[in-house]
Amino acid sequence: MLGRLRRRHREWKAARDSEHGAVMLIVALFLANAVIFGMGAIVIDVGMAWQEREELITGADAASMKIALNCVADSTKCTVADQTPVAIAYAKKNSKDGLADAQICFSFTTCPAWKTTTACPPVPTPAAGETTGTWVEVRTTTVTAKGTILPPVFAKAATGGKFTGKTVGACARVAWGPPAVRKVLALGISLCDWKRMTSNGTTFSGPLDPLLGGIGLYPMLGLPTVKPGGDSPIAAALPAAVLGLPLPSCTTPLDLTVPRGYIWLQGPEIFNTTLPDAKCEIDLKVGDLPRSFLLGGLTVGSTNRCTARLQALIASKQPVLVPIYDKIEQALLSIAPTYRIVGFAPLQITGFSGLLGGLLGGVSSILSGNLLDALTKVLCDVASGCIYGYFTKTLVPTYQPRFGTGTNVYGATVIGRTG
Repeated sequence: MLGRLRRRHREWKAARDSEHGAVMLIVALFLANAVIFGMGAIVIDVGMAWQEREELITGADAASMKIALNCVADSTKCTVADQTPVAIAYAKKNSKDGLADAQICFSFTTCPAWKTTTACPPVPTPAAGETTGTWVEVRTTTVTAKGTILPPVFAKAATGGKFTGKTVGACARVAWGPPAVRKVLALGISLCDWKRMTSNGTTFSGPLDPLLGGIGLYPMLGLPTVKPGGDSPIAAALPAAVLGLPLPSCTTPLDLTVPRGYIWLQGPEIFNTTLPDAKCEIDLKVGDLPRSFLLGGLTVGSTNRCTARLQALIASKQPVLVPIYDKIEQALLSIAPTYRIVGFAPLQITGFSGLLGGLLGGVSSILSGNLLDALTKVLCDVASGCIYGYFTKTLVPTYQPRFGTGTNVYGATVIGRTG
């Protein structure tokens, strides 16, 4: 009898322990599932936030580049009032639900009180002799049907109502400006001639062959194709400059104090006899005062390398950067004056004639041909020689843009993201 009771007690205890284990297993499974479901809810909401942020980043990138292009095309429209609607439109277009907001700030304006704490990286520090260019910063933020906070889907319940959502933001910055130039063709062109040939910076034509990139310059879309007679002769800045006399101005009315013409350039030192390299290029930056060759290059036969480069540029139909000067200083040697560089411009050279590098001859313009008037023919073929061509407008996209000094672009613009 006693043995039977002991056996029943052991059976009852085993059953009780088994029930306890089952309850603990159920509780453990419940807690594990709660954690899993809670984590899953948070993961889903975090994923939604990341998707929202990616849409906002895309919108900020697109808006900043579009605004920069607008500013390059028309600087008079480069204002917060004109470009903010552009930023908002691009932010909405890149949002899946079509809802987003955007604010902008230019390098020359005061930035607003941003609606997001998400900021762009600091503006890159320029190297010596360079600048940060002009830039626009665009910040995009969340907009929903109920406000400006991205609401949680599951995380609110999983956190006991403590998480109510967050505002997501993104930032992008694009800068543009004159290129940081070192090597350029050693052919200086007067600012007066640039203004004359471009109608003071309003008239440009596309390169003869838009598929050719030249030295890395790409034609801006929308430029008209140049027509026969659309190019212009640029007379040499001789002999008047050699005698210390300015050439008649190429402006109307005449202004004898404004220099005009082209000139072959070398280093800025007074007694520098170093000629351009094998490609007829020299190192220059805005503000430099390079000297012309002795007698402007008329008597330097070794400048034939420059004549050869001109022939190559004409044959390949490639635009090339040339330095633009606005002032001739006679200094110590009037036979080799200095020329103040104010910028660089892409020039499409179409021909040359007269005395170049000590040689009489040239390549007829492939556009103008023999359509020049008699007076111009005498000037170009006999008196001093001429360069034929026209100025084009170019935009150079680059990953890490480097900008030169000065505020005038003269048709050559570098553009790229800096944040």
